Amino acid sequence: MGQITILISTVALLTASAPAIVPPVWAALGQPAATVEHDRVMMKGQRQSRGGTGYSIDTITVAGMQIKEYASPDGLVFAVVWKGTGAPDLKLLLGEYFEEYREGVTAARRRTPRVREPFKMKSDRLVVERVGHSRSLWGRAYLPLHLPPGIRPEDIQ
Repeated sequence: MGQITILISTVALLTASAPAIVPPVWAALGQPAATVEHDRVMMKGQRQSRGGTGYSIDTITVAGMQIKEYASPDGLVFAVVWKGTGAPDLKLLLGEYFEEYREGVTAARRRTPRVREPFKMKSDRLVVERVGHSRSLWGRAYLPLHLPPGIRPEDIQ
């Protein structure tokens, strides 16, 4: 009976701690580019890959939207760009940086006087820009500290 209790306790402990051990499985900012395929499956889109000078771009096309995920030569997603008739799942694409983005949106909404202009947020860790209306949205997010050598923010389109 004591061995069963120990076994059940061990299984419960492993199950409870498993989410903290398992790494994210999406190609969010700061995550490995090898997981871009998971994004395509989650969005039910089509995927194309191409190389740039010092980086690669995976493009996912789905439901009137195009999402580009930029990866450095070492396989890290350092930027995402979206364009189309809707907004992508930014929680999925921004990953661990989503909360910082959300705080930036909240701060922008609280500014007075309220000005209708494109959203721009810039910190040492994250830059996010958004513009458009419900039928034509464009945005990008990138990690300034992880831009590969020779890549400028203007190159992320």
